[in-house]
Amino acid sequence: MNWFLIIITVVVAILVLLVSLYLVVHFQHPEDKNQAWLPKLVVLLGFSVAFWTILLFPLDVANQQACELDIPLSSCSTMPMKELWYAMYIANMAITFIAVPFCIFYYEADSDWSVFRRSLSGALWAAGTVFVMAILIGIPYAFAGNAQYTVQGARSGLLPISYLSNAEDSFTNCIGLFSYYDQDSGQPKLNSTLVSLGYNCDTLINQLSEVWTIRVSIIVYAMAIVATLGWVLFMVFGGIGLVALPIDWIREFIARPKATITRSQYIDRARDLARRAKDILALADALKREERERGRSWRWRRNIKALNNQLIVLEEDETQLELVYPQSEDPDYKWVLTVMGFWLKFFGGLLGLAMSICWVLQIILYILIDPPVTPLLNDMFIKANDAFPLFGTLLFGLFAFYLQLCVTKGNFKFGLNLLIFRVHPMRRGATIMSSFLFNVALILLATTASIQFCTAAFALYADGTAINDIFGNQLSSIKGLKYIYNENIFIYCLLGFMALTLVFVLVIGPDRWKRRKLEDVYAM
Repeated sequence: MNWFLIIITVVVAILVLLVSLYLVVHFQHPEDKNQAWLPKLVVLLGFSVAFWTILLFPLDVANQQACELDIPLSSCSTMPMKELWYAMYIANMAITFIAVPFCIFYYEADSDWSVFRRSLSGALWAAGTVFVMAILIGIPYAFAGNAQYTVQGARSGLLPISYLSNAEDSFTNCIGLFSYYDQDSGQPKLNSTLVSLGYNCDTLINQLSEVWTIRVSIIVYAMAIVATLGWVLFMVFGGIGLVALPIDWIREFIARPKATITRSQYIDRARDLARRAKDILALADALKREERERGRSWRWRRNIKALNNQLIVLEEDETQLELVYPQSEDPDYKWVLTVMGFWLKFFGGLLGLAMSICWVLQIILYILIDPPVTPLLNDMFIKANDAFPLFGTLLFGLFAFYLQLCVTKGNFKFGLNLLIFRVHPMRRGATIMSSFLFNVALILLATTASIQFCTAAFALYADGTAINDIFGNQLSSIKGLKYIYNENIFIYCLLGFMALTLVFVLVIGPDRWKRRKLEDVYAM
């Protein structure tokens, strides 16, 4: 047992839990402080499971490489990775399809209801979600829960082993299908034509291909269905995040405040924010009266959307103002931390940009082109392991973790945009708990696809791992699903969303409807 690997795993798991706790505290709405503990616990576990699932991949690789090649597998005592993967995916599905629906409808229930009635409402919605997923998984599994493997057959006749080593015989490499042994004559009788052609022995020239159909377990099939659903989210969130994460960090550095402002400047800007807040409140009251008198017309919906945009701009301007006028016991120290934070984002953005480019090259050169042009990152990880044990595994974990960060960034940036309006946005210090729960469910679903994507991208390096057996071998052969994955349909869509995001970020710009330049908020 590799105890060093176990210690590293425990330490990283605790760090992930702390980062998840920071996200909950940093993004929660002030009204949710010191309450809604059950939804917060579900959100905390949801974020943790999402990142633990990703980090389980490099652990699987390190676990597979823990024993020397000359040690038999039966004598190699390592962690039970397949069982760990099953447990992690079961936890993922339990949070996504049971805990999240229960908490959302419990949290959003009428405050006048009793605890029992709110719990009953949440339990019924959770049961309904489980029932729908059971149908989506159970019915296809009953009729098509098989993995189909195309194999090339090789058949031969039967002869005594002594004849195979006889130099006078011409059939030492291949025994013809219709060969037989005549004990009286002392020599085998065979059709020399069949033997000379290697018929049914040489897999290159015979036509004995067949399809083996093997039943997959219900857990593997459920993982495959959930991963397929998750791909719909992953190709959107991952495509957006791989582009937006590094560019946004670099943009924030470029538009950073260069210096603090004076108290009088702060008071003037705060008064302006207060005036804008009163205007927004007056518009909100007017729209409420219009809704009561005329209903929700198309014009009313357009004005509501514009009002929400103004409110978002106001909140962001307030945040930017607090940056340039730090208020604490030691304002200079707080300002130094702010400056250091922007520089960290700059270097993180440069590193992220390089990693995003590497991901694109890996997709094109290794996954989409058949045969692959180059193993690329697979070779880098292998050579890194040769240079220093576990170094390649750490690099591999870094790329997998960065991919999960991009998925989270894409979710926070995109939310759930339904054509003309946005549902459950994620905003710092202003995210209500139902939005938290909804987005955690989306991230968990996207994580299942992220694992399958990493399995395909790093198939060479992850060869022999438990997850490669599940997603690399079984998923790509499951009846009905194998065509989607073998034709790389989702991956082409992922590249398409990356291209659209790049055009949007560089040409249109995410803040064009707010202001020309982000640093305009600091100008006096």
